Amino acid sequence: MENNLNSNLPQQLQSIRGAIKETLYQGSDNQHEQQHYHVAFGVDGNFIRHACITIRSLIDHIDEGQVHFHLITSEEVSNMADGLRALIAGTVHSIHVHQLPEQLFAKLPSTELFSKAIYYRLLAPYLLEREATLLYLDADIVCLNAFTDFYNSRSAYTDIALVVSEGEHLAPTLAANIGLQGSNYFNSGMLLINVQRWLQENISGKTISILESQGHKFKYMDQDALNIILEGKVRFVGKKYNSIFMLGHQEADYKVLPSVDTVFLHYAGADKPWQKWNKQAGTQFYTNIYLNSPWSSHHFDIPKNDGQAKKMYKLMFREKKYLSSLHWYLSYFKFRYGK
Repeated sequence: MENNLNSNLPQQLQSIRGAIKETLYQGSDNQHEQQHYHVAFGVDGNFIRHACITIRSLIDHIDEGQVHFHLITSEEVSNMADGLRALIAGTVHSIHVHQLPEQLFAKLPSTELFSKAIYYRLLAPYLLEREATLLYLDADIVCLNAFTDFYNSRSAYTDIALVVSEGEHLAPTLAANIGLQGSNYFNSGMLLINVQRWLQENISGKTISILESQGHKFKYMDQDALNIILEGKVRFVGKKYNSIFMLGHQEADYKVLPSVDTVFLHYAGADKPWQKWNKQAGTQFYTNIYLNSPWSSHHFDIPKNDGQAKKMYKLMFREKKYLSSLHWYLSYFKFRYGK
């Protein structure tokens, strides 16, 4: 077997199906005549835990229907079994863990910020090949409002996916950087996928092929590749379905909140709500769920480099925690000059 899937993805996936370990965590058995929704995540490391916060937020915003959550990962998650069961206890929902062989995508490019897990989303349509619709979400997203109407709206369109633009100021630059014909460029953190059209046009295989040949030139890896392959084949929808929310550190940034109609709030960028140096008002949507989750005993991330330590000492000073501010101020210099 090859170490990575190539452009002949359907056949390659068939050859590894026996190597994918499937584990199901099921809520209650009250599933009669429920409408079914499928939501997938491609995750490894701590992002598995963060995806569970996304799952909790989705459960909190569905009144009717059964959601099948799919965690696509190369890691063993049996040590999280109790937490996964607790997450869906008393609900009709389910969590499916698809554990992949570690060598998949080994030859595709990755960075410290973008691990190989970014490519797992490309497998989701094949793992759910019998479904009509699939919602893919990044694990740094929380749901703030009902999402089922949006999910069901996909059937009204023949486009391969419903997507959201990166923003009117940024999108044209990102499009030009990868040579798109137009100025539209979408963020791949939310993809509402027409599964059958995706499979028919071999979108994942084409995406992997272009990553193999050009991926070393891309800044945003699979997102850039997907924008090239899907240009003119997707439908752009309102930003409330993938509201990019950057956690800034200026005084005004601490008061910024998303629009009240936001459905999916996306904590894009390097700063995340699970980092101790981020206490902006917008982090509350993640933090409130996290502190009431099975993972509340896990501490938030502490600074690991000079840039993070700088944000931390400024936050401590802002909160009048002067000794802590001094500690992180000294840590900043140690990170920066003590190498």
